[in-house]
Amino acid sequence: MKRAIIIGGGVGPMAGTDLHRQIIINTRTDGTDQDHIDVIHLSYASVISDRTEFLLGNTDANPGIPMGELVKQGCRIAESRGQQAAAGIPCNTFHAPQIFNPYEQHLRKHCPDIQLTHMLDETVQYLHEVAPGLKRVGLFSTTGTRTSRIWHNVLEQAGMELVEIPEELQHRLHEDIYHPKWGIKAVSRVTERVRMDFDGFCQMLLEQEAEAIILGCTELPMLFPENIFLGIPLIDPMAALARGLVRTASPDQLLPLSDLF
Repeated sequence: MKRAIIIGGGVGPMAGTDLHRQIIINTRTDGTDQDHIDVIHLSYASVISDRTEFLLGNTDANPGIPMGELVKQGCRIAESRGQQAAAGIPCNTFHAPQIFNPYEQHLRKHCPDIQLTHMLDETVQYLHEVAPGLKRVGLFSTTGTRTSRIWHNVLEQAGMELVEIPEELQHRLHEDIYHPKWGIKAVSRVTERVRMDFDGFCQMLLEQEAEAIILGCTELPMLFPENIFLGIPLIDPMAALARGLVRTASPDQLLPLSDLF
């Protein structure tokens, strides 16, 4: 029997809906609604504290435990239908060990049969499939993700070097995501100010000989309608997470990458 997929939302206004969309895009079906994988999408932003604020020490509220509790409720829904579940969290920063490990421990205790799909690990696999042989990879991310070095660790273990914009410009990139008036999270669209900033940021990474760029915050793909910029691939971890979830829930239904590119 197919596993149900649980989306632990509330970690970016558009993040959960985009993951749900990517799951559908990456699923092969017989053409009927009924052949799609069951998705339990739970979004309770009010109980999930900000990941960057926690990592920077500005709050003691670890979002890992309430997210674990939320996903546990999803497990109970799946179990009531006689299903096991696979779960994914559509947030790069959530996968910092200080957050992800308590979340995982909570679920291992309460939902031992659940399969947890790790966005960053899936993205490394996706990189190997989409652009094999990469040596230098660029990254755009929130300050919390950059400070935690979670992408540095997984990419270095995979034999790749990570490059970023200068540290003195990181606050500007972070504001483009978080600013309450014109940031992507706040307005759920891309303002001209943000678009111009990221055109410049892309150029900075290309000057450092980045061979691909990871869009390391779930709002950033809204900036780029195509999956390529000036000839280099743009890597969306959300697509990688979606493919990992489909592979876990119903492997025969994972659409080949050749059908997408």
